[in-house]
Amino acid sequence: MSYAKSTLFNLTTSRILYILLLIATPFLLLQNYLQSALGQFSDFTYKIGNIDMPITLTIALAIVLITLYFTWKKINYSRTISWLIVILLFWIGQKTTDFYFNHKFYELQYNWHYFAYSIFAFINYRWLKGKNRPDYRIILLTFISALEISTFDELIQMPLSNRIFDLGDVSKDLWGTMIGLFFIYFVLENGKIIKTKWNLRQKTIKDYLKSPVSLFFILFIFSYIFMFISSILTETDYILQSIIFSLIVFLIIVFAIHISQFKKWRYLLITIIFIFMVSLSFSVIKNFNKNITHSQGNILVYKGIPIIYFDVLIYPNGLFRLVDKKTTFNLRDQQTILAKSEDIIIVASGENGKGAQGFLSQEKVHFVFDKNNMKGIQI
Repeated sequence: MSYAKSTLFNLTTSRILYILLLIATPFLLLQNYLQSALGQFSDFTYKIGNIDMPITLTIALAIVLITLYFTWKKINYSRTISWLIVILLFWIGQKTTDFYFNHKFYELQYNWHYFAYSIFAFINYRWLKGKNRPDYRIILLTFISALEISTFDELIQMPLSNRIFDLGDVSKDLWGTMIGLFFIYFVLENGKIIKTKWNLRQKTIKDYLKSPVSLFFILFIFSYIFMFISSILTETDYILQSIIFSLIVFLIIVFAIHISQFKKWRYLLITIIFIFMVSLSFSVIKNFNKNITHSQGNILVYKGIPIIYFDVLIYPNGLFRLVDKKTTFNLRDQQTILAKSEDIIIVASGENGKGAQGFLSQEKVHFVFDKNNMKGIQI
């Protein structure tokens, strides 16, 4: 066997073994109680003066310092910026998903999907490079492979571990894949992908699929939209809606980007966006102190901002965010809500009164005691 064939065989073997590991890991964690052990390990801290230092954060810092030590001569301005963007992408993923889990940013369970599929992106990249595939095919095939593996992983978990199909986990796996691809092309390859002549917008759809930068960009857009929507439509009843909404929003954005290269369409888009922003700003200014001014069906207007279909959580300081659309709150959900509350929690039960289930009492007004903050809260 020649050296090239031997190398490709080793890369293929590594890829297959890692894919099997990705599929097997959830079962190993669940069946052997390793998931709870990981959670306990993530919570473990040690004292540095008066500061409780998490052990997982310490390990992460040690890895960063070791990496810097061995790669110091290759560090430059563009790689430094790219490293910061990689950290930002992790942060965006964490802030977008799993709101009710209330994880800390350094918890292993919180970051597993991103790390695991970032590594997969690197392994798949090396395998496809070994087969002399061009960059645009590497990006597309890595994304499709990650989608197939993650979907298959979720499907086989349903009968074997008594779990539901979690579209949110699939979206996190895709986001981790895109983080891995970004790391490859902008840190390892030092942004070589954008140093040659390129255009973000292409004349035809076919051209987008053959331009590494354009393809990379639109896949990033889809991954974030999919992750955002699937994180607020996690119930199995909403799987189809989550996929449809993601595709509709993605197609609208990509279509707008595509036609913006044409002068007349660009002016029309600018006009539409300007009118929308002025109208929204006027509405917010006029209703800023009125809080909720309309609530009927699937439409809520808060401080002049229309919120359609999705559920919303309003913080004591007046800020808000879209949250998981659900009718029942389990113990973990309640703890997260209590942790972010002050004295009173108002939960909408919907037009048919079927929502807001799961709290200690189903009375319209009742009190609970928050053990973490040692205070009573009116529901």
